[in-house]
Amino acid sequence: MSYCLNPNCTNPADPMNDNGKVFCRNCGANLLIENRYRVIKLLSIGGFARTFELEDNGIKKVLKLLSLSRFSDLGKKHKVINLFKREAEVLSRLNNSGIPQVDPDGYFELNFPDYPEPLHCLVMEKIEGLNLQQWLENQNHKPVTPEQAIAYFKQLVEILAQVHAQGYFHRDIKPTNIMLRPDGQLVLIDFGAVRDLAQTYLQQHQDNTIIGTPGYSPPEQMKGNAVAQSDFFALGRTFVHLLTGKPPFNIEEDHQTGKLIWRDKVPYNSNSWMDWLDKFRWRLLFDLLDQMMEPYWKNRPENTQVILQRLNNPITLPRIPSWVVGAAILFGLGLPSGYWYLNGVDGCSKIWLRSFPLDDYMSCGEEILLPNINTKLPEKEKGVKAIARENYQEAIIWFEQAWQKSHDPETLIYLNNARLAVEKIKTYTIAVVAPISNNNNDSINSSKQILRGVAQAQDEFNQDYKTKKIGLKILVVSDNNKIEDSQKIAENLVKKRDVLAVIGHFRSDTTIEAVNVYQEQNLLLVSATATSEDLSTVCKSNYPNCFFRVVPSNRVIAKTLADYLKQENKRKAAIFFNPGSNYSKSLQAQMKARFSELGGQVVAEIPLSDNLESTIDQVREQKADAIVLFPTSDGLTSDPAVQVIEYAKKYKYLIVGGDSLDSNKLIKAIAENEAGSVVAIPWHSKSFFNQELPKQINKLWGKAENWHTALSYDATRALLAALEKTSSPSRVNVQRAMADTNFKATGITGVISFKPSGDRSEENIHLVKVVRNSSTGQIEFIPLPKSPLFEQSESTKSN
Repeated sequence: MSYCLNPNCTNPADPMNDNGKVFCRNCGANLLIENRYRVIKLLSIGGFARTFELEDNGIKKVLKLLSLSRFSDLGKKHKVINLFKREAEVLSRLNNSGIPQVDPDGYFELNFPDYPEPLHCLVMEKIEGLNLQQWLENQNHKPVTPEQAIAYFKQLVEILAQVHAQGYFHRDIKPTNIMLRPDGQLVLIDFGAVRDLAQTYLQQHQDNTIIGTPGYSPPEQMKGNAVAQSDFFALGRTFVHLLTGKPPFNIEEDHQTGKLIWRDKVPYNSNSWMDWLDKFRWRLLFDLLDQMMEPYWKNRPENTQVILQRLNNPITLPRIPSWVVGAAILFGLGLPSGYWYLNGVDGCSKIWLRSFPLDDYMSCGEEILLPNINTKLPEKEKGVKAIARENYQEAIIWFEQAWQKSHDPETLIYLNNARLAVEKIKTYTIAVVAPISNNNNDSINSSKQILRGVAQAQDEFNQDYKTKKIGLKILVVSDNNKIEDSQKIAENLVKKRDVLAVIGHFRSDTTIEAVNVYQEQNLLLVSATATSEDLSTVCKSNYPNCFFRVVPSNRVIAKTLADYLKQENKRKAAIFFNPGSNYSKSLQAQMKARFSELGGQVVAEIPLSDNLESTIDQVREQKADAIVLFPTSDGLTSDPAVQVIEYAKKYKYLIVGGDSLDSNKLIKAIAENEAGSVVAIPWHSKSFFNQELPKQINKLWGKAENWHTALSYDATRALLAALEKTSSPSRVNVQRAMADTNFKATGITGVISFKPSGDRSEENIHLVKVVRNSSTGQIEFIPLPKSPLFEQSESTKSN
């Protein structure tokens, strides 16, 4: 196929424009660019340009085509054109295998008769392979080892040395701008932001051009004042990302110094004590990275030669001397076991001289994981410090005061844990993995709701622990609501020998990532919130099972929504979903299948993305009569989802969706939709199975809680029921108890039993209309007529 570049072409990707054609059959434009290049396909759209794959006499290359359509300001347009020309100039001058090659005539302009301005083109070498961001994603965000980091670091500094030697600096170094060839060679790409070294720091004050990427670009560059040392800062931040698996904007900065707090996030997993000692070898590498990331540019290395000298100097990265190894062997044959004895710890149990590790995203009471946004709780802070000192009696005093001041679920969990520690009686220990993330209010709110359900079940169970002679301890864990963290958390949790089972994770994507780790160590995972259909087949064998969930699956959610659309006589639906999310893709597939079974038609399947403007009009073009919206619960698609909601409000489309719409930002938006907004949820405060339990929720937390709390409570009750059926509590025994075909428990949502797949047998999904109360201004969930929830509440009234 030949792709037509004419902006006025009605079908530029027409497959009938095959390689034998010279002119486009739709617009008549010449398909052979510059009499040599044939454009094959569009590769990507982003930034100021679109990129295409083309052939140059049988050799595949990349065409970068400048996009000026969004620039109405003539000055800005000229500035972008100059940057584009500069990239062509720099690449044609540099001759290095670590930089894309451009021929001297690689830059040219294309003119079309009916288009007012030329198209600016740059043809360059096609780099095979992935960029480092894609590479990390393919590795499930598993960080590089220090050895890999040094090898990559040397390559990039040597490439940068060539760039600086030619009188340029890059200004946008980051993982997406570094390609990894199949042979391991790195290539620095995207020189569109390059600048002359001759333009000094003072001269830059005249135009203050801000180019770069937040998180990677240094303070002076974000003010428009880039210098050569700005590249060192960005390179350092890039390697922090590679070494930790976390982008730098997700790592905390010291608010006084502005420096990144990153070293403790570099994983180092080894059972060898010599490898443990060998960590000292990397200290000076980390020191070098920290110097490159100094907030003030004059404190960074002067040039690339200084960096290379420190990298190549054998003293810089020493091996552990033999006399150190000998001394360790002589004086500490028991060092590995002694070190483990002094510092090792299980989830909630420890012995003399051991200490709970801090900053491991796990806490039985020794640290605060759940931030309190509105109120400072010094009593809670004193309580966790007391637990860290093993002064449980003092911790109880402080936690009781904190609990009276603010009914915070984490405080109640730690208070119960401390009481059991004082009593020194037998305990079950389970972990709850919440999506606690300090920079995301939705994640914090969801975490509170989950912990409330678990805390309530724990508090109820522990009310008569003296009679039962057994209590329940809870280990609170955070996976930061991130896929890349969930596997690491699972790997750490399976090592906690006292943890018998886990409740979590919040999202389907993080759950899928972690469940295989749990299965290898027979650690049971029970979910209150993950609904992806893929989780129904995630376990290698059905008995004993590795995964159960008390929330209905996406199949049930999609069936309920599709049935409702048919009931409302909606025949054509447009589905918006996130193709990068297992949860969202699963819902989209199930919804399409069920809606089609009922005689409906999915007329558009539109990814939620930042360039939604180019695709959203398919809703009207395809004559849809309803919008189905499946964003993710990690906040990554919330802005595009709001855009869809605004579109629905403008053109009066009914919106239906799953539980991920139940977030503050989206609920506020859909409540204003005149055509109606309907959400499928597994529980609501009006769907009382047991009238007393919701009353207890209101009494404990001061309000009717949402389904996260109800289902988390039920997950805990189900685990406790399984534990009480085992004469000898163990990981395997609790799995077998829950997998028993006769297993039953009772919770807020009613009877809980499971299919062999681990899915819940009871398919409780309720439809509610989201509205804003005109009198109070509050957003309310109103049960729909003919829904199980409506019929249940009407029956309650009549009784």
